[in-house]
Amino acid sequence: MKKRFIILFTLVSFFSCDSYLDEVPDNRQEVKTLDDVSELLVSAYSRATYNFVEAKSDNATYIIQNTQYPWMTENYTYVPVVSSEQQDTPTYFWDNTYNAIAHANQALVGLSEIDGGDDDFRNSLKGEALVSRAYNHFMLANIFALHYSEANKSALGIPYITAPETELSVSYERGTLEETYNLIEKDLLEGLPLISDDYYVGTGKYHFNKSAAYAFASRFYLFKGDYVKCIEYSNKLLGEGVVSINYIRDMDEVFTGTGSVQIANNFIDVSKPSNLLVVRKESFAVTRYTRGFQANSALLTEIYDQDNPQGSSDFRDLGYGFSSSSARTPPKYTELFEYTTSTTGFAYFIMPELRSEEVLLNRMEAYIMENRLEDALNDYNTMSPLRYSNGGQLTLGEVAAYYGGTEKDAMFSLVISERRKEFLREGLRWFDIKRLGLEVYHVVSTDGDGNVVTDVTLAGDDLRKAEQLPAKAIANGIEENPGY
Repeated sequence: MKKRFIILFTLVSFFSCDSYLDEVPDNRQEVKTLDDVSELLVSAYSRATYNFVEAKSDNATYIIQNTQYPWMTENYTYVPVVSSEQQDTPTYFWDNTYNAIAHANQALVGLSEIDGGDDDFRNSLKGEALVSRAYNHFMLANIFALHYSEANKSALGIPYITAPETELSVSYERGTLEETYNLIEKDLLEGLPLISDDYYVGTGKYHFNKSAAYAFASRFYLFKGDYVKCIEYSNKLLGEGVVSINYIRDMDEVFTGTGSVQIANNFIDVSKPSNLLVVRKESFAVTRYTRGFQANSALLTEIYDQDNPQGSSDFRDLGYGFSSSSARTPPKYTELFEYTTSTTGFAYFIMPELRSEEVLLNRMEAYIMENRLEDALNDYNTMSPLRYSNGGQLTLGEVAAYYGGTEKDAMFSLVISERRKEFLREGLRWFDIKRLGLEVYHVVSTDGDGNVVTDVTLAGDDLRKAEQLPAKAIANGIEENPGY
């Protein structure tokens, strides 16, 4: 019989003010074997999507035909999201991601208490738990704190939880962002060498396999600004020199099908080498094209046509119009539904959370920062035939002529443009906006003639780029973010 592990831990008091918690809810499922730990780690991956940050970026705008719930408007206009704590909100992500961390911590305790068993299996489980814990904290930090930099490293980090809780009331300090990143790096570097793909059932892509761990390391070091290490860990996945096209999917093939469901299934296909880590995410908004602030036809034209040194069609520019002013952007996800009763349940989708194309673009950016412009261009020219209809190969001179400035500046503009195109609807654009200090302008409402009624601008150095902590976390003593 399949086991289900329900962990109730005192971090609930950190998330909630529920009055019924009058004793330590320490009724964790007993873990007796390494197989028990393996099943426990299934829940070490957050079921909450962070795609709400896409609506905070310049990939989203007001669409008059769309349904806008109050929390969507709060999120889009950079005020604390207080009208909902349900799916797709910052609070839901906070709660569920710390819950995933709790499972990783309980797995580590279980491993320390279990005698016997296969040592290699034990090490692989430890590696998965550590890397998962690191990744979950990393994502929390990049949403609820400022971007890591020399200027920001003394800013507030996030609570870094390294052990299950045994007391009802626990006081948490956020520490600095540098301290948070140091703890993430410690877990990552300890866990990564231990991970083995030998013990996963099937593709293993619903877990931190070796390739996914390398992809996480590539992103971590890019965001930290350690470009040498970003290249090092990118190479562990891609190999040195010209990358194999096995790691670059042909988007013309991906976005070909009889409908959005088939196309989405092509995109999330776990059998493809480029999809490294896939995670089930609960959402009622991400897959609904008629809800929320999203890209419209004008934005798609700006992203794919107006910023296009190739001058040819981009296979990623796949819009389905449902009105004259809006567009359904590339159908990367399809909505699924799990019934909890005969008539009720919740919606979810499958998300490729780490892809090898990201690793390639990480390396390309790191090459540029290290003045290895030809290496960066080689990566681009390997990828471009699988993204553009003419398959054009560019020279450094052509890139500089298109974007202006020095060759290095132009190549940087090129890679940031490619990142925006590649990860539309995947949330990564928001992190680029944070780390590059980009300004965002949002139309909030228009009149019947399309004239702007209200709008908001987020400056490059705006402190609101660190999402405000959930109200209940603040109420329980966690220091809130400034700037709101």
